[in-house]
Amino acid sequence: MPMPFDAPRRSEFARAVVIVSALTALHGCASGGTPLSMTTGSLPSVTGYAEGNAVMPQGYQISGSTENALRVTATGSATTPNERLLKIALARAAAYGAEQHSKSFRTTEPAYSVRCGKTSVVERGTTRNLPPTDYRVVAVDVTFNKSASTDPADRPTKQTAADLLAEIQAEQVPQETQAALAAQLAQACGRSPQ
Repeated sequence: MPMPFDAPRRSEFARAVVIVSALTALHGCASGGTPLSMTTGSLPSVTGYAEGNAVMPQGYQISGSTENALRVTATGSATTPNERLLKIALARAAAYGAEQHSKSFRTTEPAYSVRCGKTSVVERGTTRNLPPTDYRVVAVDVTFNKSASTDPADRPTKQTAADLLAEIQAEQVPQETQAALAAQLAQACGRSPQ
């Protein structure tokens, strides 16, 4: 009589798949990401202050970190204004500086760009149309100072982080503005607005 060789491992694997799926869905909701069930024609949510990653790129990411310099990139949905993305990038830069015990920081001029999503994919020889997911991107290079500065180009880390996080939390982007931003980004990506 054959024994159910991997029965315990199969149930552990199934449980792990359920947990990972639930966490992925929760992360998408918590990070202000576009829900997986979003239908064509609906607007993606405005990006909030959260860390982005390869699966859900919306939010901030830090790269090129050295002792007193780094790059902060904020990636947002098509409905997120560039000004909000800049606030997210600056808030993360300020918070990072405070975490590293820096008293002030300075940034370069922001670099704005767009990332256009795929409109189709080929699976097993068949082309399937996709609703594109386009993003707005803002990047700033940041340098930190361990002492307080009176230079007007420098900002205090703790106070700037607190002020910008409060602004981000309180900010509301009207539906009409979101629709106009999404149409503008679709046009920049060479598509007609949906």
